[in-house]
Amino acid sequence: MGIVVLYGSSRRHGNSDKLADLLVEGLDADRIYLSDYNLQPITDYRHTEPRAYPNDDYHELIDRVLEQDTIVFATPIYWYGISGVMKTFIDRWSQSLREDRDHFLSKMSAKKAYVIAVGDDEPHLKGLPLIQQFQYIFDFTHTQFDGYIIGDGNKPDSILEDTAALSRVEELRKRITHNG
Repeated sequence: MGIVVLYGSSRRHGNSDKLADLLVEGLDADRIYLSDYNLQPITDYRHTEPRAYPNDDYHELIDRVLEQDTIVFATPIYWYGISGVMKTFIDRWSQSLREDRDHFLSKMSAKKAYVIAVGDDEPHLKGLPLIQQFQYIFDFTHTQFDGYIIGDGNKPDSILEDTAALSRVEELRKRITHNG
């Protein structure tokens, strides 16, 4: 069982990172901090002559993701949605679909996914559209959506006071380690 964690925060060790770290603590996980990589926006070639896609770190990252069985998406809730860098990475999946790179959809359909989202301003309510967006993404790629955590936190380490989120981490850890 391989796990990859995609960290979408622009701030290392923020609240969404902390929950993701607790989820995979002691497990062998490939940790990808998306903000550390050069990811260019997708260029839409669906209705034009194909040209070269951006020469950036996307192929390296998607290859690492496709090697694992489980994907954890950890993002702060930015303006009621996923972070920009995570959205850019997911947008680039259109490139993988166009290239049919390594049979992208068949590989994604064999994976389990978890989402961790942390924010304030009523995140348990206002973060639900973010979760629904991921559900649609996973439906499209036939990826098994195995669980999510919405946490309440803004200031550094304030997520550690959200006992419901911490409890949910333990529930999902059991799922990950027992269903591997």
